[in-house]
This record gives sequence, structure tokens and C-alpha cells, in this order.
Amino acid sequence: MKSLISILLLIITQPVMALEPPSGVEIPEGVPTQGHRGFYENHNAIESMSLRISMDASLNGFIEGKVCDECDTIRVAITPATKAYENNIEVPLTNAKSRLGRYATVIYLMETKEVTAIRW
Repeated sequence: MKSLISILLLIITQPVMALEPPSGVEIPEGVPTQGHRGFYENHNAIESMSLRISMDASLNGFIEGKVCDECDTIRVAITPATKAYENNIEVPLTNAKSRLGRYATVIYLMETKEVTAIRW
């Protein structure tokens, strides 16, 4: 009986636990948060094993990727406001081009499809 109660508690609390952000997640400046849920309601992420990125000298460009394996490829826009992070340390956005064909996480606004951060 004790194990049954434990399993039921896990099932009930799992969706609530999934709403909390992972520790160390930084919310970009200017993003409405409403706690942490606002961040997840306004943003999405592409976890790319092989980053496809195109960016010009003015730091405008795009990234193509998928949110999931079964999802369609989407294109999100890079702007000069996009931040780049290597090991949680902000680096120049031009360093993101070195990630071409390598792993990176791309965080973008769902409504505008503008990239807010690229992390690796």
C-alpha cells in the first residue's frame, strides 16, 4: 500500500515539477516572467545536435532546426540583440558561427520567432 501511494504521488506531482525551470536557467532581460511560467509560455528551444546557422556581418541571420525529432524544421531569426553563451558565460554573438555543425541550444520567442539566446 505504501508503494502504491508513492507511485500515485509521483504521478500527481510530475506535471507540476515539469513547470519549474531547471536550476541555473537565466531569464533574458525584458521577458515577462509571471514567475518562471511566463518564460516557458513565451519561449521555446531548439536543441540542435548539428547547428545550421547563417549570419552576416551586421549580426542578422537565421537558424534552422527542429524542436523535436518528429517536428517540422523551423527557421528563427538572429538579431544583434541575440545573446550567446559558452559554458554559461556570455561571449560575442559571432562566436556562434563556430558552432556550425555542432551541438547548441537555441532559445527563441514563440510569437516572433526571434532568437534570444544561443547556448553551448
